[in-house]
Amino acid sequence: MNEPAIGELDTRVTLRHRDDQPNEFDADLESSFPVQKRTWAKVEPVGSALYSGSVQADSIMTHRITIRYRNGITNDWEAVIGEGEGATVYRVRRSSHLNGKRRFTVLEVEEL
Repeated sequence: MNEPAIGELDTRVTLRHRDDQPNEFDADLESSFPVQKRTWAKVEPVGSALYSGSVQADSIMTHRITIRYRNGITNDWEAVIGEGEGATVYRVRRSSHLNGKRRFTVLEVEEL
């Protein structure tokens, strides 16, 4: 996989750590986002073959998000593009370093 060219990190993304806690009144969970970080990213949909393979493996992946290197992004995180009602939320399924270097991090995500 190639590193992004100059200008390809052109989408503003908010990374947020999701923390689910049980509601004290019923069996529902309440979500909070104690850590939020904004960054520039390259967002691209995955191909149909990769999507089909992820569905069969029960780990659905719809998009790939490339950001500058960040350590500690796990599947407890979400990526949000936009704000308010029109925002698109993605659940992080896996993160890895692009080409094994600490220059970029690739997030494989599922659109919710």
